Amino acid sequence: MKYAFIYSTIAVLAGSAHAGFFSEFGDNDTLSMANDVGMFDAPGGSILIEGTLGTSDVDWFSFTLSDAASLSFFGAFGAGGGDGVMQIVTDAVGDSGDVIAFDDDSGEGLMPAIVLEDLSAGTYFIGFSGFGDVDSTSVDTDEIADGIGHDESFSYKLSVAFSIVPAPGSMALFGAGGLMMIRRRRA
Repeated sequence: MKYAFIYSTIAVLAGSAHAGFFSEFGDNDTLSMANDVGMFDAPGGSILIEGTLGTSDVDWFSFTLSDAASLSFFGAFGAGGGDGVMQIVTDAVGDSGDVIAFDDDSGEGLMPAIVLEDLSAGTYFIGFSGFGDVDSTSVDTDEIADGIGHDESFSYKLSVAFSIVPAPGSMALFGAGGLMMIRRRRA
C-alpha cells in the first residue's frame, strides 16, 4: 500500500511526457520568422518536424525549455536525398544570436545529428539548411544560416527529443509532498 504513491507518481510523470508532430509553414527563413514548435517541460518528450528545403532556403524553428534539459536532434531525408546542415542558436536578438552547436554529417549518411546536455531553461532555435550554407566555424563566428550558398532541394524530417530534469528545489518539494501523503495515511 505504501508503494502505491510511488507507482502512481511514476505513472503520472510518464504520462505527462508528450510527443508531437509539426509541419513547417510560411516564411521561416530568419530567426525572427522561426516556426514556434512549443514549450517543453518535465519530464520531456519528442517532436517530429516535417519540412521541405528549397534552393537557397533555410528553415528556422524555435522552442522553449521550462527547465534544464538534455536534447538530441536527428535529421532524416525524404525522397531525392539531400545533404543538410543544422545549427542550434540561443540568445537571439532580431536575426542574430549565439550559435552553440553545428553539425553536417554526424548522423546516418549525409544527415546531421546533434546531442546537447545541460541546456538552461530558455528559448532556442534550430536552423536546418543545405550543405554549403554555413559550416563548423559558425560556432565561433556566430554566422547564422541564411540559405545563401547551397543549391540543395529536398524534403526532410527532423526528430527532436527532450529529457528535462526539474530543478532540485522542485523535486525536494515533490518528495516532501509524497512524505506528507504517506504520513497522513498512518494517522
